[in-house]
Amino acid sequence: MRNHLEINPASTLRKVRGAGYEYVELAGTVGLEPPLFKKLLSDAGLKPISAHLPYANVVGDPASAADYARLFEVDYLVVPIIDRDLTPDQAGWTNCGKALGRAGAALRTAGITLCYHNHGHDFERVEDVYPIDLLADAAAPENLVLELDTYWIKYAGLDPAATLEKYAGRCPLLHIKDMAGKARAFAEIGRGVIHWPDIFEKGAAAGVRWYIVEQDTCSGDSIESARISAIYLKEH
Repeated sequence: MRNHLEINPASTLRKVRGAGYEYVELAGTVGLEPPLFKKLLSDAGLKPISAHLPYANVVGDPASAADYARLFEVDYLVVPIIDRDLTPDQAGWTNCGKALGRAGAALRTAGITLCYHNHGHDFERVEDVYPIDLLADAAAPENLVLELDTYWIKYAGLDPAATLEKYAGRCPLLHIKDMAGKARAFAEIGRGVIHWPDIFEKGAAAGVRWYIVEQDTCSGDSIESARISAIYLKEH
């Protein structure tokens, strides 16, 4: 919703509610002070359930990250990506996993669960090992879980449903995003090549708690894209 939020945050949040969503995941506050953004969410009838924060913020100051989570009353904080300069090899990925594990342990004492969100490169082998596995193996499961992304798993050439099954028990959040055409464009749920019945079946078995609609870019209006995805989810 960033293109709309930058113009009129309050109106945009009301439109998100009108598109069929009661719960949202945060990715910043479009330059607004967090308490004000929280009020706008509440006024629009939206409840945040998770929030993205940069890797440096989470590992550098877990206490401040916990304060941010408590302000928005979210149970999950998500690191959306790690700077590639920190992960040139297996050792880099492992070191980042250990840092996330330490931060996750600190957050867990505050009742907050730390997640890591994948992109396509997290499933490109580094010396025959997936980077996401290096991260996960370096941190205890109770200190670091995953927010898998169906589109980026598909983009990397893997089966999203089978990947969900592999990480069963460690994926409470799932980004659901479809892929359309040979150009692998982002698409509304149900308008691409991903087989959603398999995703929902494996997700239920894997312990997914929240299915989060995400569409990085839209060919038309992003609120209308969100509405299309919401309709598909309600019907399926």
